[in-house]
Amino acid sequence: MSLVVPGESYHESFLAALHEFHEEGELLDVRLADVTEPAAFRDWLEHLRRDGLRGTAVTARDRTAHRVYWWVEDRQFLGRARLDLRLTPELTEFGGHIGYDIRPTARGRGHATALLRAVLGMAHEAGLDRALLTCAPDNHASRRVIERNGGVLMDTSAAGRLRYWCPTVPPGAAPRAGGPATRSPRKTGGATS
Repeated sequence: MSLVVPGESYHESFLAALHEFHEEGELLDVRLADVTEPAAFRDWLEHLRRDGLRGTAVTARDRTAHRVYWWVEDRQFLGRARLDLRLTPELTEFGGHIGYDIRPTARGRGHATALLRAVLGMAHEAGLDRALLTCAPDNHASRRVIERNGGVLMDTSAAGRLRYWCPTVPPGAAPRAGGPATRSPRKTGGATS
């Protein structure tokens, strides 16, 4: 498995994954009709890249510089992740630095844990010594993924999300010298630990 920049060579498996998400009732931020044709998919990929550079997005909370990665194996799209390089006030409540999805047929095989570990490495390379992640209190699978990656529960946000800090520094490695400071979000709601 590897973390890659989204590309045209994954078109077919990405479409198959979108079908799976839709069959499960999970709607992603892309419509199948908008990416079915190869030229439309290519345009969508370019738009995705530009959005990350410019920090633009449909949802206000996501309007920050970000990077999108895909988790793949042998040209098969297995999942995706978004690394927000800065936190907006909204992201400190709901979303955090990293969000990820694994396609339904690839779940339960450790892909989410491995994907998050890889993206935490990219966050470290981008200058973050730790990353904020949030999840719903009843999303036990996501909680396990975060905790397996060293996530420490901080509190519950005003939006009702569990907030975890995850180290981006590999175990045994020294933190980045002179990297950007990563402030803790203001605490809202009661502590849950």
